[in-house]
Amino acid sequence: MQDGNVNLTISKEIVTPIVDAKIKEAILAALGGTDNLVKIVTDKIINQKVDAKGNVSSYSSENKFSWLDIMVTTQIETAVREELKIQIANSSSVIKEALINQLRTKKGSSMVASALLAGLDKSFESSWRSNIEIKITPLTNN
Repeated sequence: MQDGNVNLTISKEIVTPIVDAKIKEAILAALGGTDNLVKIVTDKIINQKVDAKGNVSSYSSENKFSWLDIMVTTQIETAVREELKIQIANSSSVIKEALINQLRTKKGSSMVASALLAGLDKSFESSWRSNIEIKITPLTNN
């Protein structure tokens, strides 16, 4: 101790975490606290405008949906698609039997013929390209 002064040395390892914590605390306080900051960020994410695939496009005109709308719609579509696959798989034999019974009636075979002719007619509407493919495979007794 010289001239009545106290010389105190504090290492950088002790001071740095304290200063960092105070800076973070000041930033959180300026933003309204942790709860408010989480609310702001959550609102920003949910209301972010995105394209039909849920991505922020570089073309602002494509960003016409909210992120929340796209995410909820995607989840619902996935759930419905999976449930339909299950229902169709569970009902395939019933559907097949009903289709076969319908085709065996005169009205059913007439409807198939009409649909086939309508399909053929529509295939020639395009002057660029017309495709006709008919496959007949024999039934096996398996």
